[in-house]
Amino acid sequence: MADKGEKKKAPQKSGKGRSGKKGRTVDKWKKKQWYNIVAPAEFDRTQLGETVAEKPNTLIDRQIVIDLGQLTGQRQKRHISILFKIDKVEGNTASCRVVGHRISKGFLNRLVRRRISKIELVQNVQTSDGKRVKIKSVALSVRKLSNKQQTDIRKKLGELIAAAGQKRTFVQFSQEVIFGAVASKVFKQITKIAPLKRVEIIKSQVLEGK
Repeated sequence: MADKGEKKKAPQKSGKGRSGKKGRTVDKWKKKQWYNIVAPAEFDRTQLGETVAEKPNTLIDRQIVIDLGQLTGQRQKRHISILFKIDKVEGNTASCRVVGHRISKGFLNRLVRRRISKIELVQNVQTSDGKRVKIKSVALSVRKLSNKQQTDIRKKLGELIAAAGQKRTFVQFSQEVIFGAVASKVFKQITKIAPLKRVEIIKSQVLEGK
């Protein structure tokens, strides 16, 4: 018999589980790989950033948003955001394509003043290579316009943007939309109807699928 003053020792716990085998912790980060994200050829295959993934196919369709000022080094273009989507992975390089753009609300709000007319239009445009693009545009007048003038401007705005898309491939059209060439050409035509301050294509989006 043990002495009364002697304390019983607590049973030591084994590091093994019920099965008798030690559990292993898998470090998922060790399985992941870094990939360079690059812009399409029309943006000189510029590197947009880096990302990690365990498998290359998980990167497909991932969207990246970069402002045009950062992409081109032109600070005055910072209010324009380009939407890219990864569509191909080769080695450690993930290639993107352009799927749209948008102009910041803050920039647009600074252009809008009292006692002017703001004519907005949303339309679907088809390019010469069969791509469908949803376009949102806006025309800002110098002064308040009549309802007829606004209707005429909206109609002409739609016709000119649709014609611009039909004459160009998607890459050509998206470049001219993003850098303002389409808006500039449209402005010169529409200002003949009534005095305008500005025309902007504030958003574009590729319509995918049926």
